Amino acid sequence: MREPRTCVIDAHTHSPGGPRGIRGLVRRLRSSGAHAAVILGIPPLKPPSIPMDEVVREHARAEGLIRKYAPWIAEALSPESLMASTILLTRSLQPLCQALGTGRGDYTILAGVNLGMEGEDLAKWLHNALDRGAGGFKVISTLQLRYLDDPSMRIVLEVAEKRGVPVVVHAGCDPGIWELPAFCRYGDPSRLEGLLREHRDAVIVIAHAGGYSAIAPGVFTEEALHLARRFNGVRVDTSALPPELAAYVASTLPKGKVLYGTDYPVVDGLDPGAYLREVYTILRTRGVSRERLEAYLHGAAEEVFGVKCPG
Repeated sequence: MREPRTCVIDAHTHSPGGPRGIRGLVRRLRSSGAHAAVILGIPPLKPPSIPMDEVVREHARAEGLIRKYAPWIAEALSPESLMASTILLTRSLQPLCQALGTGRGDYTILAGVNLGMEGEDLAKWLHNALDRGAGGFKVISTLQLRYLDDPSMRIVLEVAEKRGVPVVVHAGCDPGIWELPAFCRYGDPSRLEGLLREHRDAVIVIAHAGGYSAIAPGVFTEEALHLARRFNGVRVDTSALPPELAAYVASTLPKGKVLYGTDYPVVDGLDPGAYLREVYTILRTRGVSRERLEAYLHGAAEEVFGVKCPG
């Protein structure tokens, strides 16, 4: 596989909290070929209080899709396994970086937003996070069982637009019960469209290009691409997508609309260096221009997040 001969910014990563964890993450990414990073915080989470009989019912509705599109992991998607994965996921995400503080030139930290906060309290918390050095916000509505047109999202976009910072929005499913369509819908980015019409100056990055899913990678990708084409402030990142799908997204939207990312270290077994080389090789094989590659691998992230490759 080809080695990228350019600056690379990983625009979607996570790290254990604290300076030591952040420095360790940056070192690992550099050894894998990335030169700078955007580190996304996760808000405090609790396992959702979804009754088991509801999970069983939704699993029965989705069983045909699972057998058709993901028979190799059907056993891992039983109702019992999904509930166990849900609890493990919400617990494992707790230590992921929620620390606030001014990043260096080669990384920035985004604050994970708790969508359950009340209006004035949420606005105050958002401003405080920025005052303490956060470079923007990360919203993960799926794990909080809220749709992306939730009233709290209007407050997030209002503050972000006013302060001139970006918002990264998780889009697609998540491990656990969120692989079932009834719960994956919380990650449908099309619900943002009304808010985006109100906040046309807001800068939004739709994470995973709407496609995060083990059963159906690309589940909401067309919805994400539609928003990126329609609104100047909307971009997508390709984190956690299969390399072929990441390359498709990167070669489909106009230059500067797509950011490279991995979701490291959340994706099990991901080798960020091998992933980078594979995506890069596919794009070069498809004849993607050097200019578009530069925009994808670092230019768009520099514009959106203000991070810079060292030197």
